[in-house]
Amino acid sequence: MQLRHKLFIVLSLFSSVPLLILLFGVVDRMERELTTRTDTAMHGTLDKMAGEINLILNNQKSIANGLGRVPAIRQFAALANSQADTKQQSYQRYAEDLQQFFLNYQHSVPSIQALRFMNVEGKTLVKVKEGKPIEAHRIDDRTGRMFIADQANRPFFKDAIKQGRVVMSDFELGQVNPDADFCPAMVRYSVPIKDEVDNLEGVLVVNMWGTRLDSTIETALGGHSATAYIVELDKNGLRDGIYLYHPDSAKRFADQVGTQFRFSNTLTKAVWQQIHNTQTVGTMFLDDGRMLFYRKVSPYEDRDTQWLLVMEADSATVLAPINRMRESIWVMLTLLLFVSLLVAVWASGRLTAPVHKLAEIIRHYADGDRNARYQQSISSRDEISQAGTAFNYLAHKLETTEKEREQAVHAACQSERLAALGQLAAGIGHEINNPLMNIMSLANLIEETLGDDRTDIKDDLNILKKEGQRCARIVQGILSFAREKKPSYTNFDMAELLAETIELLRYRIESSKIKLRTDISASLPMEGDANLLQQVLVNILLNAIQASPVGSKIMIEARLKNEFVEIDITDHGAGITEKDYSKIFDPFFTTKEEGQGTGLGLSISYGIVQRHDGSLTLQNTNHGGVKVRICLPRTQSENVIEEESLEELHVG
Repeated sequence: MQLRHKLFIVLSLFSSVPLLILLFGVVDRMERELTTRTDTAMHGTLDKMAGEINLILNNQKSIANGLGRVPAIRQFAALANSQADTKQQSYQRYAEDLQQFFLNYQHSVPSIQALRFMNVEGKTLVKVKEGKPIEAHRIDDRTGRMFIADQANRPFFKDAIKQGRVVMSDFELGQVNPDADFCPAMVRYSVPIKDEVDNLEGVLVVNMWGTRLDSTIETALGGHSATAYIVELDKNGLRDGIYLYHPDSAKRFADQVGTQFRFSNTLTKAVWQQIHNTQTVGTMFLDDGRMLFYRKVSPYEDRDTQWLLVMEADSATVLAPINRMRESIWVMLTLLLFVSLLVAVWASGRLTAPVHKLAEIIRHYADGDRNARYQQSISSRDEISQAGTAFNYLAHKLETTEKEREQAVHAACQSERLAALGQLAAGIGHEINNPLMNIMSLANLIEETLGDDRTDIKDDLNILKKEGQRCARIVQGILSFAREKKPSYTNFDMAELLAETIELLRYRIESSKIKLRTDISASLPMEGDANLLQQVLVNILLNAIQASPVGSKIMIEARLKNEFVEIDITDHGAGITEKDYSKIFDPFFTTKEEGQGTGLGLSISYGIVQRHDGSLTLQNTNHGGVKVRICLPRTQSENVIEEESLEELHVG
């Protein structure tokens, strides 16, 4: 273990242990106490909320029950089921009186949404809704009287008939018929109306607005940082888990509006089942950080359906003071550890820094950084400085040896190549050139001895001479490749050389029916061998002409780029296949048809460009042709001239 690590461990222990005791002892205890106080406060609010809701529901039920004993309602009920031809005037007068009573009573009790009287068959005879009377427009076939709607199949009517007492319906959105829009949330109270001998005469239905429940929840929240819900618990029903109250009204009554917003969907099945199994009150801390405080309320006397009052809080918000304290302790602990690290580094740095520095330099050198050297301090004369000096000496000797080896290998390879090609060229010169010249001379002599009437033989002799000339060009190409001409560096303008080369090949371009486009800078001064570079340009342009189909175009671009002259020659031919890429600069390799090339043009051009310290690259273009890029330095360095001299000595 390093010295700085040992110092860091000792200092860290002395500074961090007290803070860790504070963090995991005192702070955790404060968190538990805050959680307990929050639980008590939340359940106190839930108890208050439950009391208010029960009071509202009981008051509304009492109002509905009291209305059932009002004389105007009982008098009308006595005539509600009689025939139209009997007591018609009394019926009409009592109906008008009842309608006026409904209007007056609703005006005095704004929490009532609607009042209606239904006969024993479920037909609504008188109805007032939101301060307006609803006109009857349908005729009862049995009694011959007008009625508003037939709602005999609605649960609130059937339950009242069946139980014979005041029945509270589901808390839901109002709807006149299945095709109508929903009204705001309400609760219906159905009151059976009976005569003195307990015979059923009709049902009074009182619709109460649900806004009282909303305001009760919002008032009970007070200053709590929590969200409150009322959720229905109906274990085997379609309404199980729906929101009866939610701050976002769009999430309420999912069973009616056809959405998936249910409180049960925000919990796992196990958690929801646990809530169902809870007797009255409960608290849950969920893995996602939610804190749930809930209490059950039983608003219905005739069924097991319950309302779940929920207060949901975010643990991060509730425990924010504790979390801030914990974060502060962690920051202090981090700072102390950082200070301990600085002290440890400072204490050990003067001893270990020189060693690490030298080791790092050696690693850099081993990874390929040949410029890595140990910088010795003027005032330092210790052992590390002596080791660094020895490393510098070793690196210098290795680099010198490596350069000498590379030069020797390069010279040997070049000598072997020149020697092999020289022997080949000499053999070709002795074995092929002289017989070839004799054949061509004899062909000339034979042609001179023939008469003008021997045209068939003369044609054969012309073919013989052309093939001989082609062989001579091949031999000359081999000799030129073997004995590269030493460049003669002079200052010239590449733009003028390009114009001269284009003019030289213009007839060839026009006869091939190829369009030539140029984008050449006005002046491209540089240093090099103009004759050799023109040979490169001619070779590449000839290749482009031969590769381009009739009607296509060749683009020549030339420009200055930094300290280089960059030339692009682009054709629209077939391009270079992948398998030929590795062989395009090999001597004697060609993709042209037999008799159209020797395969030496690119290899000779590549050698000329290399001797100018430049680069020659070929690349397929998107349209299928080839772009040849020649990049030449504007001035030749002394190294290039020295290498030329060395090659001349080796060849000699």
